[in-house]
Amino acid sequence: MTFCAELCIELPDNFPVAEFVAFMAEARRVLLPGGSKSEAWKEFAGASNLIAWRYRASFDAWREHRISIQAHGGGRNHEDVYQQERALFLAFAAGVSSIESAAYALAAAASHATVCGIAFTSKEQRACSPSRLLTWLSPYAKAAALVAALHALVNASEWAIWVNLRNRMTHRSNLPRRHFASVGAPAPQVNPLNYAPTSSTPEVDADLDDWDALHQWLAHQLRALLVSGTELLREP
Repeated sequence: MTFCAELCIELPDNFPVAEFVAFMAEARRVLLPGGSKSEAWKEFAGASNLIAWRYRASFDAWREHRISIQAHGGGRNHEDVYQQERALFLAFAAGVSSIESAAYALAAAASHATVCGIAFTSKEQRACSPSRLLTWLSPYAKAAALVAALHALVNASEWAIWVNLRNRMTHRSNLPRRHFASVGAPAPQVNPLNYAPTSSTPEVDADLDDWDALHQWLAHQLRALLVSGTELLREP
């Protein structure tokens, strides 16, 4: 873990701390002119805090789930299963939230008159998402780097996995676990994360390293958004 003086908490080593600190410094310069709080800052401040908080929550939950799977497989009893499902849900809910918080903070920053001056009234605030931010910023040449980062994010198969599994576990069902057994032969070897498809999610047949890589991907996307967001704020 790496201590982030900006937030006074420890963050996972793969979280882009330096890029986050640079992003916040540039945002203060632009959105707090003369020390006064702009309307853009009022929406930016809360969302920008969540970028790192939610990533830390997702990382912690995934680590908890990983440890339990390694120690107990699919769970020794109903309590184990509950704890594993709780951690898995939190990992995906908080992971998606970290990206969505970044998109909201970037939209708020882009609404400042000296940045892009995009509309960000209560209507846009309620509708804000990475894909909508991509649409809002596409007409602005100065936002080209951020538009490219958003385009890569929303069109990535990894993002579809994050969002679809988050949505499924949020208000539809847990992921349906598969259980394997054999009669008269050793039990078959299967991946520790094995879930049947649902009406809104594909089959999941993965090992723990696959899902570690999914977290690395998330950190990489946050880094790209923060770097390109900082670049946008620095543009004259």
